[in-house]
Amino acid sequence: MKPKIQLVGGCASNYMNEVLPGQKLVSGNDSGVSEASGNTAAGALLESFLETILGAVDASAGVARVLSPDGLLLRTVGCAGEPSESCRSEFIVDADCGVCGKAASEKTLQASEVEFCKSRYGADFFGKACKFVLAVPLGTCATENEPTGVLTLFFANKQKISDEYRRTLESYAELICIALKNVWKSEDGYQTNILVERQSIANEIHDSLAQTLYFAKIRSSLLLEAMKSKNELLAYKCAQDIEESLEGSQRTVRELVTHFRCQMDPRGLSFALQKLANDFVVRSSMALEYDNQVAEFNLPLEYELQIFLIVRESLVNIATHSGASKAKLTVRHKKNQFQFVVEDNGTGVADGAPPDGHYGLEIMRERALRIGGEVTVESLQGHGTRVQLIFNGPAVPLGA
Repeated sequence: MKPKIQLVGGCASNYMNEVLPGQKLVSGNDSGVSEASGNTAAGALLESFLETILGAVDASAGVARVLSPDGLLLRTVGCAGEPSESCRSEFIVDADCGVCGKAASEKTLQASEVEFCKSRYGADFFGKACKFVLAVPLGTCATENEPTGVLTLFFANKQKISDEYRRTLESYAELICIALKNVWKSEDGYQTNILVERQSIANEIHDSLAQTLYFAKIRSSLLLEAMKSKNELLAYKCAQDIEESLEGSQRTVRELVTHFRCQMDPRGLSFALQKLANDFVVRSSMALEYDNQVAEFNLPLEYELQIFLIVRESLVNIATHSGASKAKLTVRHKKNQFQFVVEDNGTGVADGAPPDGHYGLEIMRERALRIGGEVTVESLQGHGTRVQLIFNGPAVPLGA
């Protein structure tokens, strides 16, 4: 498997594409480092490091490249000392190009006269300062799926490669490789955080806005039936429910925009669960037995919020899908283990994955994992459904 390449230096914004005609690739000091990425901290660090290497080994110029994900190209991630035109012409080269390609593929230091480069880019190449090329692999510290590539150094004169000199060059290449790995991991972590945040927002929308709108949709269908049957009392009740749902949706949107999450009762989980039970009875016209044997939860806010959302999702599922006439919410606490059980006498659910577009159970399980718990679902066709959340309280008491 070819490595996933993350970018440093000024080549970041163009790394996966060809260089556009007329695009500026070098900075004002003509060091050969592109400004395309907005002069990132990583790019500035790599440029400075390359310049340090050039001074230490008495090289005229240097360029660091990494393999593209398909392994067919070597793309520049940083360079120093090269004139503008050379940096542009060598921004992307074939993976088997000269000593650079050989060093990258064989992971051994390669040396050559500059004649091959001249044959590709013209007799001048970049002047009399370039007579000899050394290519040092970057992949010696990399593992699968990590950056691999080559550090290429250009010299005015042929270099004698002693064992000590070789070790010095390999050490510099290894440091560049480590730097690339750190940037790669950092950017990969950033992308992961974005995905987690998006998932969190999707969960909040599902658990709040989507459920309210679904209730309004059901009431709309019932309103149409009431109008057809000229049942004015039922029609008025449905219209009132729809209006309340839309007002609730509007509040939810404001909360999501402001906080990316819907807030439960600020007085805590006990009050929030009681209100949830009361609202369930009013909105579903279904009997609900609420048995809470925990006087004080004393749980962190994150725990209480996840519990509230799991219980709310379970009750919403009963109201919208179960066909039940009654339900029960039970809360227990014994030996530091909390248990929340939601049951109904409905039709039950079939085994297997939920239908496409229904993510409630998956989201409940994700929420349970955040507090070190587990959600289980027991169902018998025609005999109802039992949803249970179990978790252990935090090891350190709240406020300790």
